[in-house]
Amino acid sequence: MNKVSTYQKIIFVKHVDIDELDHVNNVVYLNWVQDIAKEHWQICASQGIIDQYKWVVVNHNITYKKQLKIHQKAFIKTQVFDNAKGALWGRMVWIYDESKDLIVEANTQWCLVDTQSLKPRRITDEIKSVFLAYE
Repeated sequence: MNKVSTYQKIIFVKHVDIDELDHVNNVVYLNWVQDIAKEHWQICASQGIIDQYKWVVVNHNITYKKQLKIHQKAFIKTQVFDNAKGALWGRMVWIYDESKDLIVEANTQWCLVDTQSLKPRRITDEIKSVFLAYE
């Protein structure tokens, strides 16, 4: 049986995150989605694997449900599922406010590339093992 890998952190909304409508700008949410995916990879993978491979975004599908405002605390969580196919791997990201209300949900797809050639690389069991633990 396999387990999915999750990673989460807390974000505090800063003044630079706010747009002219007085809430977090949609581009900021996108940056948070990308940042947490990168952090998750860097925490889970060995330095050798990090040096050999990188991830590039193929698709972000983001649903904005509510707004965050200045000085609010947000909880951001990402999860990688056992759904890798070829060089592609999906991941989900959720952003919640302090009341645990869902603010943003992102379904993203990433492509594994070789650091030297920048060409796509099939996701091997070694790469899967970075995120998935098998019992």
